[in-house]
Amino acid sequence: MSEVKGMGKNRFFMFQAFIIGVVLVVVMGLTRGIIYEEQLARAQYPPGIAVVGVAQKGLYSSLGPLPPAYIRAVGDGGGLLTEYWAAGWNDGHDYLGTDHRYLEVFRPVLRAGRYFSPQEQTGPVCLISERLAKELYGTVANSLGQAFSTPQLGVELTIVGVLEDGVELPVKTVDQEGSEQFQFRVASDCFVVYPAAARPLNDGPGVYRSIWLEGSVLDAARLAGYLEQLDFPASYIVNPLPARHVGDPQGRNILIAILVGFAFLVLIVASLGMFGMQMIQVLRRRGEIGLRMAVGALRRHILLQILRETMLTILVPSAAGAAAGFLLRPLLSRMALPMLFDGGLVVMVFGVMVLFTVLVGFYPAWKGASLDPIECLGRTPRLN
Repeated sequence: MSEVKGMGKNRFFMFQAFIIGVVLVVVMGLTRGIIYEEQLARAQYPPGIAVVGVAQKGLYSSLGPLPPAYIRAVGDGGGLLTEYWAAGWNDGHDYLGTDHRYLEVFRPVLRAGRYFSPQEQTGPVCLISERLAKELYGTVANSLGQAFSTPQLGVELTIVGVLEDGVELPVKTVDQEGSEQFQFRVASDCFVVYPAAARPLNDGPGVYRSIWLEGSVLDAARLAGYLEQLDFPASYIVNPLPARHVGDPQGRNILIAILVGFAFLVLIVASLGMFGMQMIQVLRRRGEIGLRMAVGALRRHILLQILRETMLTILVPSAAGAAAGFLLRPLLSRMALPMLFDGGLVVMVFGVMVLFTVLVGFYPAWKGASLDPIECLGRTPRLN
């Protein structure tokens, strides 16, 4: 009967170790995700630049192509307009309508040619990526002065410059319905950059309108207020990403502290219970330990035996829990939580559980190996 009870208690602690493994993987994955998300946001958001997202008013309304007067008003207010059409929604090109000041501020790397000038703000000119230039005309040099035409834009453009492949540009903040986006810089080797006033885009899937300006969030709010006075049915979202994800490091640190504190609390409570369980197991098995030592078992044999049993009770279930937590990542990723999982995280959790198992099991094992076999086999144990 006692063996059955002992087996039941062992199963309870094995289940507890399994839960610890799951909790550690989830907490560490969430902590890494929070830190990574902020680092990614800081890396992608241009320093010293504020942004206003331009969206339609209401779900079923439409902005239509931006009128020339509106584009001029954005420039007069100090803004750098971009109309970005993602490659996945057209013929595979990243179309970017903007003005010459945007190119002068962000300075994408040129392989040949030049940026378009202020006098070409309404002209049919463009810059294309190096890969497109080579596909169309064989070499970068041969493409300068040549035509670039596509039915998606419905206009023929003259190539005045060639961009380096993979160049990164800040191009999008919100989509046409005002949903926030967290990817500001887009790297592409299929960019087609042209004056926005020459070919304003229609509303559609994958179209992102943004206004960039050198300044603070307050400057962006002032520009949005100026544009709202115009007779144009647009909705404006000022600088959404830094305000929510980058501008509150204290809140992020508090959240991480709570998560890490919760994980350590679980470990401490579980370690106390498992330590007590191991000590009770050793005391209950004094007769078995004394008998093994009487027939020739050395102290290190007893020590290793108890440690091995501790690992079977704690380490193996916790490792299984860590693997189960890792396999839950597809489900957790659907919950819009900033979680970052990889194989290294499971190895890290396994290392923590090895250390945890040694700390919990070493003293009871050492205590069992230090028992006097005569005292263990005697009817009246001697008091030290």
